[in-house]
Amino acid sequence: MSAKVEADEADAWARAPDKPDYHVLIGPHLAVGTDTASLAQAWLLLDGARGRAQIARLGPRGGTAIDREAPMSTDVSHRLSAKRGRTLKLYLVDGAPSGVITAELGVSSVRAVVASRTALPDLVRREEANRTGVYLLMGPDPDLPSRQLVYVGEGDQVKVRLIAHDADEAKEFFTRAVLVVSKDENLTKAHGRYLESRLIAAIRRAGRAKLVNGTDPPFKGLPEPEIADMERVLDEIEVLLPVLGFDVLTPASQEASAASSEGTKGAEVGAASPIFIAEIKNAKGRAVERAGEFVVLAGSTALRRETPGIPQSVADKRKLLIETQVLALDTDLELYRFTQDANFGSPSGASAAIAGRADNGKQTWHVEGDGRTYAAWRENQISGEEEKA
Repeated sequence: MSAKVEADEADAWARAPDKPDYHVLIGPHLAVGTDTASLAQAWLLLDGARGRAQIARLGPRGGTAIDREAPMSTDVSHRLSAKRGRTLKLYLVDGAPSGVITAELGVSSVRAVVASRTALPDLVRREEANRTGVYLLMGPDPDLPSRQLVYVGEGDQVKVRLIAHDADEAKEFFTRAVLVVSKDENLTKAHGRYLESRLIAAIRRAGRAKLVNGTDPPFKGLPEPEIADMERVLDEIEVLLPVLGFDVLTPASQEASAASSEGTKGAEVGAASPIFIAEIKNAKGRAVERAGEFVVLAGSTALRRETPGIPQSVADKRKLLIETQVLALDTDLELYRFTQDANFGSPSGASAAIAGRADNGKQTWHVEGDGRTYAAWRENQISGEEEKA
């Protein structure tokens, strides 16, 4: 009997020719059914340029492609490659943005509840806090205010853990808390431990915040079908947390990583953002703008010397990049080198980190190839002239 891994809101079916055992489900989430019991989950990998799909054999988050391609209609290929909106439902429990807020995505089984530490008593009195779930505690690092500290936990009754943390002097750092539970109360202790382990690993890999968890042992106590279910829960958590101000899971370089490989051109990064270049003395930076952030690409360099009047925020950012080894010593004794892509809130923040002083990034960064300043490019973006071109 063929096993079938279904996806939400499926809107089309296609059968791979000469391969009757593989059925590809096309929709917002892509899946495959097969008669091989070990193949519990699969995703359809699009090759939009050719309008074809490649069937891939996957575990929860990775895998090996099967050497088989199935043609797709141009219409289906376009719809799948296009960005899709998501509906987010926010509820201000007491009518104030500083109080308890619940959040969930459209048709979803996951609910997040977030509150400031001062509103924690209101949070633990809610029904969701009596359920099994995972939670994050987050606040500024007192040793480096520009960096966030984060703690991840799980519990059969999340409120018990939250109350204990609120009284724990070692958790004085946190100013906000968010818990994630299942609306249908289907999460078990084992599910919570799996999600906790995966969240800790994701935060560590992303490098956006400093984990204060003492240990993060991997949890392997779930059967394969339940792992697949929990991975779908994680997909929703990855969307919810950044919206709620807990942007700690996604590496800054994720969407821009393809641009950092040698020989990448601006057109390949995406029409919305070319590659920007900056030259400050003998330091050279390359960057792209993606997902609301200005991302300096790996291989860029920064001046080691900081000017006496460097803004504290810039000094703190450079210190953080050095401590996390994103900035490492270069063979040139006057330079640091970016070992991986690094995100900044603005072009000026990025160029200031490279220069070791305050800097107007809108004038420092130029579009690679045509020499326009970032300011000129941005003006064209806002006016719509860039799209017409």
